[in-house]
Amino acid sequence: MERQKNETFALAAQHDTLGPLHGWLTIWADEVEIERRPDLYERRLKAEEHHLLLLWALDPPYGTVACRPARAAGHRGRTRTADISAGRSG
Repeated sequence: MERQKNETFALAAQHDTLGPLHGWLTIWADEVEIERRPDLYERRLKAEEHHLLLLWALDPPYGTVACRPARAAGHRGRTRTADISAGRSG
């Protein structure tokens, strides 16, 4: 994650745009939301162990359903980040 952050900051500076930072913050918010909830963290570990991400690529309907809880957590993280950025506390 640290390497990805450093690459993102370098890319943003190189191209003089905040776009890469917004993308990285979205990824970071997803990770924080998943890791702060032990149930979702465990589900993600199990999904990775069972190659659900590969199944998602090979069988999108099944993969989408299987990964839905983690994706929902990511959405909550992005919403929370947007609220904090806008000065709203939750």
